[in-house]
Amino acid sequence: MTRGRVYLKPKKGEWIESTQLLYDMGFEFSYGNGLKLISGFLRKQLESKKKLDIWLKSLFQVWDKDSYIVGKDDQVSFLLGFDNVPQIDGVGDDYSYIMNCSSDRDKIYVVGEEFIIEKNEMIVLSFSRVVMRIRRQTGKTNLLFNEDEVTICTEALDFYSRIFIGQYDNIVSRLSLNDSTLLFDKRYVCEHILLAIRGIIMRDTDLDRYGFSASLGIWSDHTDIRAINSYDIQQVMRYNLAYAKHPEGGYTVDFKKPLINGNLPVIKCSCENAKEAFVETVTCTSNHLQILDDALMIFYHLHSVNIRELFEYYTDDELALELAGLIEKLLSGIKPDRQFVEEIKKIRKKVICAGGIFSEEK
Repeated sequence: MTRGRVYLKPKKGEWIESTQLLYDMGFEFSYGNGLKLISGFLRKQLESKKKLDIWLKSLFQVWDKDSYIVGKDDQVSFLLGFDNVPQIDGVGDDYSYIMNCSSDRDKIYVVGEEFIIEKNEMIVLSFSRVVMRIRRQTGKTNLLFNEDEVTICTEALDFYSRIFIGQYDNIVSRLSLNDSTLLFDKRYVCEHILLAIRGIIMRDTDLDRYGFSASLGIWSDHTDIRAINSYDIQQVMRYNLAYAKHPEGGYTVDFKKPLINGNLPVIKCSCENAKEAFVETVTCTSNHLQILDDALMIFYHLHSVNIRELFEYYTDDELALELAGLIEKLLSGIKPDRQFVEEIKKIRKKVICAGGIFSEEK
């Protein structure tokens, strides 16, 4: 469990320093808060005091004197204020993340030693030692995926969008692949709890009138735009891989021409056969990367049987989350496929780091 602080030079204004943040501030953890801070920096989501404050409140919880979690809207800011030049000693902090989002290079002091920090650059400290510099690239990003990675990405995007439209039966059907015997005994109870969760989260729709496998439909007026954008990305990735493998075409859904309905530009994909293995190059913007990042995170929680954490992305309703935690307890006997989970983590780290130039300090 690691601790740390965040320092930000916003687009406008002077340096901002956070309080000490607890816990899991290391960037080595695939789902630690340090890596989330790096992702937010690379996706241009932390360029102002307000954005950083909202981000930190979403990552770190505050408890009151009676040990209840304080709501995000009622939390005191994690930010201490402004300082002309950060003076960092690293005492008590396992990690420090220093981000320069201004239009000019600047300087910081680490235990009295001066370091230049370029614009669009993050410096990561371990205690009082510089361990990494990260430069944010501008423009579009190219990602290379092998065939197995494309399959995992498209499955993650598919699952991510299906939960948005209410197809919670996908949770049960996918986990049944891990342990069909255990899930068969508890399937009925899980389905009814999931129906209750859907009734809470999607109370403004008429899905309660229909069965467990019913959905809003991907292009419904009620469907979250993130689900539609996810489906757009999924269609283009699978379409290009399918025709690269079978230029003559085919009859499965993979060969259907993508129908784009989201609000993001269409990603560009190209496939080539390298040493008898297909490699797909995906050219996309930071907004596409964020959708893919989120989808892989949700897919990771699913296959790790972290049902409450999965639903925390879709809702902050405490009753719905308590019910999701109950499902997690019911399914606690399911053993995750560790090899598959590690593969998801590896792909997500590739997505998070896309758009950045990393240099490790010795």
